[in-house]
Amino acid sequence: MSESNAQVKHGPVTAVTSATETSEVERARSLLAAELCGLGDTMTSAMAADPGFVPCGHAFGELIEGLYGATASQDADELAALAERARLRSEHVADHRGVRQGTAVFPAPGVAQVALLFAAVRGVGVDAWRALNVGVTDDVVDVFLANALSALGLGEASQELLVQAGRAAYVADQLAR
Repeated sequence: MSESNAQVKHGPVTAVTSATETSEVERARSLLAAELCGLGDTMTSAMAADPGFVPCGHAFGELIEGLYGATASQDADELAALAERARLRSEHVADHRGVRQGTAVFPAPGVAQVALLFAAVRGVGVDAWRALNVGVTDDVVDVFLANALSALGLGEASQELLVQAGRAAYVADQLAR
């Protein structure tokens, strides 16, 4: 049979979640994104207060786990737990480094550059998660994620951050291989 004569038959389509479940997942995902922006802001403040300081792997691990969850999970309870872990890590970093705790603010995706940066952060986060699971990390990726999430929480997405996103995406992809 030629392609032009091919017929595709579909069976009935059923929903796998209700609108209420979807709404709960999206609320939990938004809360997680906000807490990740707050954690990124706290970490960025700590790095700015002490040039040369890079937060511990636990803090970056929370960012990476949270970004992966925000991308892959459809479980509202799991997303809420990741948000709580990010908030607690933000408190920990702020207390230990003597900096203000970043405010948990969901990035406003209405601006094209903000939406583009948020998409890049999520993509870098997935590759960073894959790398983290085989025990590989990189400061270029980690610092980019913290700085980008901080900027997103402030509704900012500079051209410089978008360039850094490309560099971080390349490094994260190489790490994940």
